[in-house]
Amino acid sequence: MKKFIQQALILCGGKGERLKPITNSIPKPLVKINGKPLLGYQINYLVKRGINKFVIATGFKSKLIIDYINHNYSHLEIDIVDSGDVDIMKRIYDCMMYLDEEFLLCYGDTLADIDIQNIYNFHKNHNGKVTVSTYQLTSQFGIIKTDENDLVVEFLEKPKLDAWINIGYFIFDKSIITNSSNNFANFISKLALSRYLFSYKHNGFHLTVNTINELKDAELNIRNFK
Repeated sequence: MKKFIQQALILCGGKGERLKPITNSIPKPLVKINGKPLLGYQINYLVKRGINKFVIATGFKSKLIIDYINHNYSHLEIDIVDSGDVDIMKRIYDCMMYLDEEFLLCYGDTLADIDIQNIYNFHKNHNGKVTVSTYQLTSQFGIIKTDENDLVVEFLEKPKLDAWINIGYFIFDKSIITNSSNNFANFISKLALSRYLFSYKHNGFHLTVNTINELKDAELNIRNFK
């Protein structure tokens, strides 16, 4: 019988410093794109893709997220864990008692139309402990190539680069999580060095809302998130 991933842990504890003054009064996952909070887009998308259990890891202005969940998603199975102002690894560890043996980990400020079951199937077909979704980086600038005489031989307008960025949407084996002093970046680096981390390459829709400019872009492009 084919198995599916059913649970998502959504990280919603950051302060959203680069989105101030908007995030002076609300946490970043409640920042609205065309009238709807980021967190709402995330939960709705995941429910449609078969996720039926959620853990929300909060910190900054946690009560506002609790109120939003209670008002809009009381029909879902959702546990909320407030760890305060801590690193992501501490947030994840504090959620351990609620987590399945395998779970999806998402950022509260990033949306992508990843096929959740496809990334899970990819995860089950390698021998690692964690799968991370990645997205090919596009240059913000036109790239010029020249010969030895500085003659321009090629001009590429904002080409895709030979580099992939982390966009969240991890599949985790719970067994890999320990109560350590590592921060999240170091934890991921150690997974890579131990050959426990695999990359699922995503080529579809992706947006992250870290800055006011990214929020403006999101308002123009959110219609493509389906």
